[in-house]
Amino acid sequence: MNLDRPTIKIAGAAILAPLTILLQSLPPIFITPWMLRVDLVAIPWMICWILFGLKPALLSLIISAPLVGFVGPFAGGAIGAIMKPLASVWMFLIPAIFAWKIGGTKKLLENKRLFIVAGILALAVRAAVTICVNFYFALPVFYGMTPDIIIGMFSDTANISFFGNWLGVLGLGAFVAEVAIWNTIQGIIDLVATTIFALVIFQRIPSLATDKKST
Repeated sequence: MNLDRPTIKIAGAAILAPLTILLQSLPPIFITPWMLRVDLVAIPWMICWILFGLKPALLSLIISAPLVGFVGPFAGGAIGAIMKPLASVWMFLIPAIFAWKIGGTKKLLENKRLFIVAGILALAVRAAVTICVNFYFALPVFYGMTPDIIIGMFSDTANISFFGNWLGVLGLGAFVAEVAIWNTIQGIIDLVATTIFALVIFQRIPSLATDKKST
């Protein structure tokens, strides 16, 4: 099966985009007191990268992102439509760069050490981006919260910051820990679920592994 044909790539992106919306409509695995969802929404984007390449995965994300914030009881509106793709894109964009460098997605998955490096880098970038964007954009723009209000909110760790309590930090430290750790947990779920899918699909349909999937 040749997945390199442009029409097949576009069709794959279009087919997987509604799956993202379907997963968004389901109850989340967990939701934090400050409304961060832990879910499976980003997995179709990552599967799209594995099967069809980076550009189709980005296309699938662009198609489904506008509805991600407005489907389901915990969607979050415009902030969800912006923040979910912005947080999730790194989980396949950075591994895709590694895959391109070494000649394919399957080669990256087989190189456990390099795949772990790519995954750790993706998680680190995701954490840094979500901390900065939440602090300077999402919370101020959508909730009118100044930095002082954000820090004050996370000073009451008994009600809002599980990891702040666990680490014994308050205020800005609790905010950074909470955003970084929950986004890391979400990123690990995305990576593990997608890796399992990839290993299964490449084993059952070996011909897919010969296609160029990193571009």
